[in-house]
Amino acid sequence: MKLSSTRLVSLLTALLPLSLAAQVGTPSKKYQTPMSIEEQNQQKVLSEAETKRFRRSYEGFNKMNTWSVSVHGGISKFFGDLQTGDFLTNGPGEKTTFLAGLSVNKQLSHLFGVSANFGFGTLSGSKDRFVYIDPLNESKGLSYGPNYFNSDILQGSLNFEANLKSLLFGTRKLRRLKADVFVGIGYLYYNTKVYAIRDYQFTDAGGTVRNYLKDELIRFSNGPKSSTTAGGWEGAGSKYSRDLVIPTGIRFLYELSPRIDIGMRYTLNHTFTEKLDMTLGGYDNSNMGQIYSSSGGNNSFRRGDSAYDKYGTLGLEVNYKLGRKAARGTINGKYPRDNGQVYHLRWTDPKDLIEAPYNPTADTALARVKAIMPPPVDPRLYTDTDGDGVADLYDKEPNTPANSIVSGAGVAMNLKDLLQPMIDRKVPKETCTQVFGNVEFKTDQAVLLPGAKNLLNDLISYLNEARDCRLVVMGHTDRRASDAYNMRLSRRRTEAVKKYVANAGLKDPSRVTIEYYGELRPVAPNDKPNAGMARNRRVELRILPMNNWKNYPGN
Repeated sequence: MKLSSTRLVSLLTALLPLSLAAQVGTPSKKYQTPMSIEEQNQQKVLSEAETKRFRRSYEGFNKMNTWSVSVHGGISKFFGDLQTGDFLTNGPGEKTTFLAGLSVNKQLSHLFGVSANFGFGTLSGSKDRFVYIDPLNESKGLSYGPNYFNSDILQGSLNFEANLKSLLFGTRKLRRLKADVFVGIGYLYYNTKVYAIRDYQFTDAGGTVRNYLKDELIRFSNGPKSSTTAGGWEGAGSKYSRDLVIPTGIRFLYELSPRIDIGMRYTLNHTFTEKLDMTLGGYDNSNMGQIYSSSGGNNSFRRGDSAYDKYGTLGLEVNYKLGRKAARGTINGKYPRDNGQVYHLRWTDPKDLIEAPYNPTADTALARVKAIMPPPVDPRLYTDTDGDGVADLYDKEPNTPANSIVSGAGVAMNLKDLLQPMIDRKVPKETCTQVFGNVEFKTDQAVLLPGAKNLLNDLISYLNEARDCRLVVMGHTDRRASDAYNMRLSRRRTEAVKKYVANAGLKDPSRVTIEYYGELRPVAPNDKPNAGMARNRRVELRILPMNNWKNYPGN
């Protein structure tokens, strides 16, 4: 057969659709549906919001207000040796006392914050009975008689707060209510004076008879035995006492407006002394030598048998939220941003400010898919009825026999006819006709059959003359056995072909390349053992020009 330039052009023209079809079979990113501008902007906003959500300053997209100022005050109550009643009742000589203060609050996150607290007020307590050093043995003497005390106090502390409501119920429930628990550390400054509730007389442990008149000053905290911290108190002495204090408590707030919160607060303050009421359990409090363990400052005040003194406060609180363009969310959980509203971190979780991604309904999504869906692909593009390596869509002879050599258009070719012009030197050796063929194998074997060897011998003869051509060997299997096993089997089959052509006289075996795909590229249904599976157990042979090496593989 004489190969004319017209024939070569027709072969290349037949092969071009096959190359395009193979590209369609393996979609690349450029064929994927691009995101719309709206989707790209939404993706960018969500990414920025997720990043800025973890920033403590909450600047940028989700900038939030974090500072506030609170004023609070209420009834105070002492708990210690000189105690009678509770918040609602007073003992003899006892006054109704108060504690008020100011707090500067900084929210670190929606759940946690800190506050600097400053307070002032009064404390009072009483006990209208005789208390002995040893209740079981009164002969050991009296500890203290019917006494009451009054004390002026100042307090400063740094508190750490936790948003209990959001921790327990989340941010989507009880949106207008907030519950905080807090604990802190600070200093308490106090000036205590103890008085007699009524006239009474007793004999102390040293045998001295002591007489006290009603409302007579018995002892006080601010004197020679006070702490060395200077102060400006009125009354006995010019010094006041100082002790560590641990405030703990809980508060409930209602968000009345974007700026104002109102609520209630209960605080229980723990001290590390019994000096707050100037009364020790288990000692004669009329004897200063027993009250103080040694001469010196406040730390020398003796530790008695009673628990450390405490005092509590139950009252109201008003909170003012600082910041520009203060806003609050709606009762149904909406957070408008149309006017640049800025929400407070105490009441708003930054995650709630991130708008939910657009979630179309099923009908909307289906309509959009239909609008961008490409036209149906001809199923013949993915089928190869005769297994010659050319898709049925481009195969001009879809029923060529097994082990046939075909052109890019699926037309059966005779290698001897192609080879003879080269032998006769009628066609330059640089000419390479692209041909396709298959070598089939038995089940689970990689041994060449006699018919396959004859085909390969013809290919060797052709390649030895066509020095500008190369051979691509691609191995396949049916779907029996595992994926990994089939991949190895297809590799063994390609290596068997390459080894045969190299040993059978092929010049320059480097022109042979192998590819193996296991069961991934069937040409017939795998549910037909006697037909489809047999055709899938194959090795495809493709003779291609050397000049398209860089563009291959690409099927």
